[in-house]
Amino acid sequence: MSWEIDRFHSVAEFAVQHLGIATVRGKFTDVTGTIETDPHSPEHSSVKAQIMVNSIDTSAPQRDVHLRTADFFDAIKYPTITFNSTQIRHVDSNRFIITGNLSMHGVTHQVQLRTIYNGATQDHLTNAWRIGLRAITKIDRRDYDMTYKVTNNAGIALAGNEIQIELGVEAIWAG
Repeated sequence: MSWEIDRFHSVAEFAVQHLGIATVRGKFTDVTGTIETDPHSPEHSSVKAQIMVNSIDTSAPQRDVHLRTADFFDAIKYPTITFNSTQIRHVDSNRFIITGNLSMHGVTHQVQLRTIYNGATQDHLTNAWRIGLRAITKIDRRDYDMTYKVTNNAGIALAGNEIQIELGVEAIWAG
């Protein structure tokens, strides 16, 4: 079964330490891709997703502009973040581990998404079938050559290295 990720009902959220005392949260709002599912054999399913870097939103426009620069995402040179699954392991009833390649800032590393399948339902307006997923992981931004190292007078980094990521995905049946 083929599913298209619904860009209007999907989001990639992140959280990172700021000056070691607070957490900055943000999101990417332009998430697209496809999910191929095999309900009888989940390990034969796959996920391909793309995030547009320019869709970053931390509720602070000046910070968002800075995050798009070469100091961080370098959105002109690397306009997309991609994920391509390489393995899906069924853990129990609605939980899966989706392993795949996350490409960002010109670097690709394998990550594991701890994923919960929220179920399927029919859209009351269009009658289209939809599925929902929630996935979490964490990465170290330095692994993706994002090495912005500005510190305050006490030597505390402006931005932490560990990035918590949470994906909320809704996909529409495409056949």
